Amino acid sequence: MSVHSRTEVRTRYAILAGASIVTLLPLVVVALVAFYKPGTPVSGVAVPHHPSVDAFAHAWQIGDFSQALRSSGIVSAAVVTIVTALSILAGYAFGTMQFRGSKALFYLMLVGMTIPFNVMIVPLYFDFQSLHLANSYLALILPESGIYLAFGIFWMRAYFVSVPRALIEAARIEGASSFRILWNILVPIGKPAILTLMMLTFLASWNEYLVPLVMVSNDNLQTVPLRLANFQGQYVTDVPSLAAASLIVAGPAILVYIFTQRTFFRGLLQGALK
Repeated sequence: MSVHSRTEVRTRYAILAGASIVTLLPLVVVALVAFYKPGTPVSGVAVPHHPSVDAFAHAWQIGDFSQALRSSGIVSAAVVTIVTALSILAGYAFGTMQFRGSKALFYLMLVGMTIPFNVMIVPLYFDFQSLHLANSYLALILPESGIYLAFGIFWMRAYFVSVPRALIEAARIEGASSFRILWNILVPIGKPAILTLMMLTFLASWNEYLVPLVMVSNDNLQTVPLRLANFQGQYVTDVPSLAAASLIVAGPAILVYIFTQRTFFRGLLQGALK
């Protein structure tokens, strides 16, 4: 390896190491603070002399995060299922089939990616209220599914467009139906793209704050971002408990990312290359 190549490799690793430190440092600071005892005044960053998990127990009990985690789990699972299923079907139609007005319809659906959801949330609330659906799981699941569906269709269409046409035509010559081509051929080879879409949708739904804030007032339906905001308002001076609550809320999302990161990056790289 030449001197220029070694210098280039070292520079890349130095940039990656610096970016990793900048990214992980806030999480490390929050983790250190969370192991102080509840109510301990914290000034600066230091390793606690007597680490304790009391702040986690205090935040869990006082903040009632078990109910919020259950609500977020139900909503996120439903949103991921709806968005993934509809995105695969619509993306398959837009990416492999030619029908009258397909391009116009596709661009019309992409308008959903350009309109800020903030301007629609209040009228949407009154619509759900008139249908007696406000303050329910449907009031959370349906709007969030609509928010992320446009991107999901765009993402899956890009994957289906990249599939060689010869593969699809060969399957049709063998007598395979459109559904069989999708389910038995395209879905298995497209797992990285599909799993990446599922992960992005899950993270977006898990961290959604505006929809639960407007759509529900029942404490039993509050999701973790809304519950964390309420907890922060009540215990703003208890920094260790706030840090512990933040880790409780972020924990599931971090675990999902850790266990799916390889597939996630494969999906992103495939999308970038194609």
